[in-house]
Amino acid sequence: MYKVILTLVAIITIYLAIHIYKKIIKDDNNKIIKNLETYAKKEKIKQQQSEILGQKPVKRKSNKKKRARVHHI
Repeated sequence: MYKVILTLVAIITIYLAIHIYKKIIKDDNNKIIKNLETYAKKEKIKQQQSEILGQKPVKRKSNKKKRARVHHI
């Protein structure tokens, strides 16, 4: 009888642990989805602003080309 009770307690404990773990994962997934939605909204706003200005923002990481000066003699 004692072993049966311990087995049932172990099964219930495992079931509760799995249930809590699933809830945590579901909450994390919801947070990730919300973050992706807010990121998409921000990107859409950036694109709309660039359309309003008539140009897209350009991020230049390389140095601009320098002009070669030519002197006529």
